[in-house]
Amino acid sequence: MAVMMRQTMPAEGSLEMLDAVTEEMDAHSDPPAGMIVHTHYEEGGQIHIMDVWESVEAYQRFAEDRLGPAMQTVAARRGVELPQGGPPEYTVTDVHAVVRGR
Repeated sequence: MAVMMRQTMPAEGSLEMLDAVTEEMDAHSDPPAGMIVHTHYEEGGQIHIMDVWESVEAYQRFAEDRLGPAMQTVAARRGVELPQGGPPEYTVTDVHAVVRGR
């Protein structure tokens, strides 16, 4: 069953950082297995992410195999220390239906 995942990034998060991580992973040319859609945006002075994945397990594999290493690489290049508390907290909601665009 598909799931919607929503995250709010820590205050030090930026759109530029997320764009750089997306580029580091080459996600536009090589989207992660199991990802249906990814969005990130700024609202109320904070960065938010809303994804739809085929399953929580697909997201977790992606986070461990691609996202975490890409974030470390981009952070090191920028001289940024990532929070030691692990990834941002997220909420997961089961999706009733997914309509894919053309």
